[in-house]
Amino acid sequence: MKAAVWSMMWLMCGSLWEAEEGPHKFVVTSAKSNVQSTAFSISQQNVPNTGNTPWSVRQVRLHGGKQQGVDLLLLDNGKLVITMIPTRGMSILDVRQGDFRLGWESPVKEVVNPQFINLDSRGGLGWLDGFNEFLVRCGLEFAGHPGKDAFINNTGDKAEMDLTLHGKIGNIPASEVEVLIDRQPPHRIRVRGVVHERLFFGPKLQLTAEISTTPGSNTFEVHDAVTNLGSAPQEFQLIYHTNYGHPLLEAGAKVVAPMQSLAPMNQEAAKAVEKHASYQGPTPGFIEQVYLIHPLSTSGGESQVLLHNAAGDKGSSIR
Repeated sequence: MKAAVWSMMWLMCGSLWEAEEGPHKFVVTSAKSNVQSTAFSISQQNVPNTGNTPWSVRQVRLHGGKQQGVDLLLLDNGKLVITMIPTRGMSILDVRQGDFRLGWESPVKEVVNPQFINLDSRGGLGWLDGFNEFLVRCGLEFAGHPGKDAFINNTGDKAEMDLTLHGKIGNIPASEVEVLIDRQPPHRIRVRGVVHERLFFGPKLQLTAEISTTPGSNTFEVHDAVTNLGSAPQEFQLIYHTNYGHPLLEAGAKVVAPMQSLAPMNQEAAKAVEKHASYQGPTPGFIEQVYLIHPLSTSGGESQVLLHNAAGDKGSSIR
């Protein structure tokens, strides 16, 4: 089978369009308009002139345990089913093509509602209480490991704050969620969410996250825009934490990447640097080994990497 392919683009502005001439638009959630669907569902059968290939977008609300009240959006393009989590910063839970799944088996089985997450717990590792997605964005004010950072507080004094693992954006519900379907072929289907990370006397960052695909395709795209809505410059960080499990990640699986350089992040990773491109099977007590890669790219700044299984007959690429 062909691998699933991603395209990522960072934009600093949006586009304007007239409803009569632009795509079909359906609102799922709107904090501005105080709108919240609980059983949203559309398909090619009730959206005119969007082709003959079966597709659908439907909402599922989860119940029980720490997933109580979480909303999922399932985008089915007739070949891929992409499950998104607007309640968790527009993360992607998994992607399925038949019995082939992009995702992993986390010890965290429920899709945890952010209201049950304490990012400060376990020395700043509370983010791990909800970590089970295929793709989760880390940021926006900061990302990476827990630590300390200096800042200027509201009285103009120097102060220090705790940085928690991978930031806040993955545990903030989307304020606006809409579905758009292009009127013209190939009738691209887009799920777009707006997530705000903002506070008084602090960052005022807006993430506009869009996941899209075309009917019958085995590819999907992620187009994100991060906008500083404040009146002063604002630093930000963004990691696309992409996580694979069975059937791709197994003993003998390999990652293929064009590299300018590679460096182990710590001594534990340095022990296995010669085997960085190959994966072991499940190993009790394994300590993570992280490698920092500077990829080769085209003159336009594009690069592509591949993860394939041990047999080399299944894979997923990110471009």
